[in-house]
Amino acid sequence: MNDDKHNKTNREESISGRSAAFYFSHDPSIAQLLLRFGIKVREFILVSFLSDQGPLSIDQLARIIGIEPRELLTSIKRLAAAGLVVREPMSPDSSSSSMVRLTGRGEDVASRIDKQL
Repeated sequence: MNDDKHNKTNREESISGRSAAFYFSHDPSIAQLLLRFGIKVREFILVSFLSDQGPLSIDQLARIIGIEPRELLTSIKRLAAAGLVVREPMSPDSSSSSMVRLTGRGEDVASRIDKQL
């Protein structure tokens, strides 16, 4: 079995993915808000944790969300391109570890989403 195909299928048919899709289909205002700011439904949890917890390392986020760090990096790159998060080195001599935090725009988006929940 092709692991990439299997993993993609599992993500698309996961309980959390299906329940989020169901929720957003019943409250399209939140789905529209996410789309307007370039956030995929599965990235919503990443923005939520960063809003609630503050900056976290890639490893911490991956453990909290339950995905592989390389998969998380794809979402972080998308959110960074949308101006919602930034990655920063954990220390000046650490090139491999980084922290992720919401930008001011990311905090504003998280606040708007929170108000609609």
